[in-house]
Amino acid sequence: MTRQKSLTDGIALFVAAVALGGILSLTGCCCGGYHIGTQGLYNRDIRTVFVPMVEADTYRHGIGERLTEAICKKVTKQTPYTLAGPEQADSRLIVRLTAENQTVSGLDRYNETRQKTLSWSVSAIWIDRDRAKMAELKSTPLTSLGIDIASQEYLVAETGQSFATASEEMIDKIAERVVGMMEMPW
Repeated sequence: MTRQKSLTDGIALFVAAVALGGILSLTGCCCGGYHIGTQGLYNRDIRTVFVPMVEADTYRHGIGERLTEAICKKVTKQTPYTLAGPEQADSRLIVRLTAENQTVSGLDRYNETRQKTLSWSVSAIWIDRDRAKMAELKSTPLTSLGIDIASQEYLVAETGQSFATASEEMIDKIAERVVGMMEMPW
């Protein structure tokens, strides 16, 4: 009888120790500055973001609208922030397409174009309600907006790619990098 009682007491003590360890580890993660999941990547003081229409310094129609849509989708999908109007938002994400270039990067033996390179440059800045810059990195002194992002995409018509598909891939890459700048530095 005493042997069975000590075995039962041992199991109860083990279960209590495991439960106590689990509780302590959870409170340590939440209260000790550690965060579970991707929530620790983003500023907790910001809850909403306003993304105005991307201004495009190019002649190509509709790129600003498509880039704005892609950025808004990435913000809602990848961050804990929600989109809001200019009066309600805690912060603003301002993006400007500063340059668009298309060059021939490959010719065949008849001097016909086999491959083109699309190059876009974007300036972006993320500011809070008090207009303090939250994300800033100037790669050239010519820009006044903040982070400069340059991206390239190759257009190969022989593989069925068109300007529309190449620009869609470019928009996705740029939107990914713009939203990536919203993460807090390590």
